[in-house]
Amino acid sequence: MRKKDWKLLLIFTLISLVYAICGVFLDDMGVPLRLKWLYWNLILSFLPLVFSIPVALGFSSKKWFWIILVLPFLGLWLLFLPNSTYMITDLIHLDSSSIVNWNYTYNPDLKAWLALIYVAAGIVLGVVSGLVSTQWIYRNTPLIRHPILKYGLMIILSLLVGYGVYIGRFLRFNSWDILRPRMLLKALYHDLDKFAVIFSFVIAIFFFCAYWIYQKVEEGNELKDRMKKGTSM
Repeated sequence: MRKKDWKLLLIFTLISLVYAICGVFLDDMGVPLRLKWLYWNLILSFLPLVFSIPVALGFSSKKWFWIILVLPFLGLWLLFLPNSTYMITDLIHLDSSSIVNWNYTYNPDLKAWLALIYVAAGIVLGVVSGLVSTQWIYRNTPLIRHPILKYGLMIILSLLVGYGVYIGRFLRFNSWDILRPRMLLKALYHDLDKFAVIFSFVIAIFFFCAYWIYQKVEEGNELKDRMKKGTSM
């Protein structure tokens, strides 16, 4: 991992701490946030970022001993990655009745709007943490160099994320339910239908496009850094 990545991790951690502190203050002010579910889902969405650190460090070393050693963390990253994108489905917890009046005009209720903005910010944090972790692993994986292989694996990863979000939201399974494979596989087999396929595909498109945009932004920033270094020499 680069020095820039550690700075990003530090900034992301500080923002998350400030976010949590603001939530406590807003809750004391009577803003309807339901922090219990929000913080729990945020913690789960941050886990892929945590697991991606040893994977990125091991892969960047380009030594097979370290690569093999961090493979369990790679599995954990893949297992918990859908939790980040899952955050977008938490929009269902927002109570629109306190924002929109019966005649479809907007209610100037400051607490209701603060709750909406706060939850939306948490969703952005969760989704971005998944994108950052994916970028760290993709950039440091020694076997992913050919563009076709790179995008092919991203399509597969996006489909897995999409189906993982469906499993979490509609079947109410958690990432650790993989420890009960018989029950999990039985439920997945009996529940697979047209809606499950379409919903998973839509979420997969969202994840793929979000990662593609994030990657292009990162490439643009790296190009600017190289240009600055070139002009300073």
